[in-house]
Amino acid sequence: MTTAPQRLLDAVIALLVAEGYEGVSVRKVATRAGVSIGAVQHHFPTKDAMLTAAMAEASAAFQHRLAARVPADATAEQALRAVCDELLGLGPERRTASVLWVARLARASVDEPTARTHAEEWRDIEDLLAGLLGATRPGRDPSGVRDQAGALLALLDGLATAALVEPDRMPSERAERLLALTLDRLLTEP
Repeated sequence: MTTAPQRLLDAVIALLVAEGYEGVSVRKVATRAGVSIGAVQHHFPTKDAMLTAAMAEASAAFQHRLAARVPADATAEQALRAVCDELLGLGPERRTASVLWVARLARASVDEPTARTHAEEWRDIEDLLAGLLGATRPGRDPSGVRDQAGALLALLDGLATAALVEPDRMPSERAERLLALTLDRLLTEP
């Protein structure tokens, strides 16, 4: 049986995906979850709290998918490719996370606390990418690896967004091909 807090979170996520940040309200969440407005306010005192909880849920799902894909004995290259594939956000199982990420990104452009949270999490992802890139070719210049990780993350951000909102211009197959070309280049250059 689903708990009330999980029903609320599921309702928040469904509304964010269907209507975006502006379409979410305490009343809509309460109606969708079948609870009182007070119950929603108890768990989520603000819309930003709703978005934060939704992103935390998407992040946990990302971590779970990644753990299932990357065995303990995976090489750095295998782990890097899996992380990048997950960040690309393609496929129906990842669409919700991609929509939530875009909603948070839009909110971050006008809300300083959301911007700080987004920046912290993306620094962590860039650190992960830099660590994996560095591990694929020990001895690389750390500042160069850091720049490569930053460029890779920017590419992933752009491809994920384009694939989500402009699928005619950036179909999944094209996004995957562009990512593979970039990774192949990064992994073979001196």
